Amino acid sequence: MSETPKRFSRLDADTTANIRPREIGEPRADKGSRVVEIILFSVFGLLVVVAGLALWAMYSPRYREVPNLVEEGMEQDRINVVVIGIGGPSHIGGGKDLADALILASFKPSTREVAMISIPRDLYVPIGRYGTHRINEAHRIGNTTTYPGQGPKLTMDTVGAIFNIPIHAFVRIDFAAFEKIVDQVGGIDVYVELSFHDFLFNDGFEKGWQHLNGDRALRYARYRYVMDVREGTNFARERRQQQVVDALRKKMLESDGKALNLIRAASTLSSHTATNLTNRQMLWFWNTFSDVPASAIQQVSLEPYVEIFDLQTFAGAGEAVRTSSGTYEELRDVANRIFPEPEAKAATRTEMNGAPVVTASKDLAGRSRGAGVAKSDQPATLNEGDQDERNQ
Repeated sequence: MSETPKRFSRLDADTTANIRPREIGEPRADKGSRVVEIILFSVFGLLVVVAGLALWAMYSPRYREVPNLVEEGMEQDRINVVVIGIGGPSHIGGGKDLADALILASFKPSTREVAMISIPRDLYVPIGRYGTHRINEAHRIGNTTTYPGQGPKLTMDTVGAIFNIPIHAFVRIDFAAFEKIVDQVGGIDVYVELSFHDFLFNDGFEKGWQHLNGDRALRYARYRYVMDVREGTNFARERRQQQVVDALRKKMLESDGKALNLIRAASTLSSHTATNLTNRQMLWFWNTFSDVPASAIQQVSLEPYVEIFDLQTFAGAGEAVRTSSGTYEELRDVANRIFPEPEAKAATRTEMNGAPVVTASKDLAGRSRGAGVAKSDQPATLNEGDQDERNQ
């Protein structure tokens, strides 16, 4: 009988006994992989260094400085200052860094004229390299990015680009500081032209003269959730804001000494109140423009040149404002023609920061301005001491 051939299995003891495990040595990096590792580590190290420098720059005092260009404005006989009103820490809900109010204030030293252009907070404009947004976003974007000068400077640059004019300085004030100022002068008096009720805050104002403390003045300037279309728009709110500013100026004139103390202490009113104006410059503005007649102050609204539209974007859907023409030429024309060329005026000089500045020999009310006349022909300059006061 023939023998059946033996079948060998992989698991057969006689077979597996002769199988030896393969020895695997340590992996050796070739030259190509070593080069890649060196490049990756170098790039990582470079990124760490760049990030560190960026953080150092963002939090260094010089990075947050906003250049003071008032002297240039003096030479051009027009000083443009952006006034930024923000909510600050006391703002209910989000948006504490958004510009709740935005005013372009222009001053003409030679004639002691003042113009205040209220800029719609929802004006949809390009904001530097950050795309197109409502203009009230400029301050927030500047504060949360690496923009030099942060929110105030980005707001200044945005306003300057829209109106095609240089912006020489800024003043930023938050809700808390505004209330303190109004309270410290004893409140303000305003004439409410139309009774209105804000349904969001369930509060309102009756027609007629009203004496307002800081809290009530802030509410009067801010309310916009009103059913009556005459008071329920941003443009109506802008008019009320201008009214409050004018009432505050008049009240401060009644107590000149207290007003000067407020100006000197402006930076201490709130941690969110700031300006790149020096104390001497603020006092010069007050002494030069605080008592100008009402006829020399223009309150300008951009309502005739803009239109409201529905913005359809993921992050900012809702009502916004754009120019009616699709360009900024009309807005630029308003800004550039706001001070008409005067007839030939005899000129004298008054002092700013200890240096002479050309001004009209008489103000618009016809009063002689002999005080402070200087004979020097030297151009206006900033005192050395002013350099240390900036951005403190």
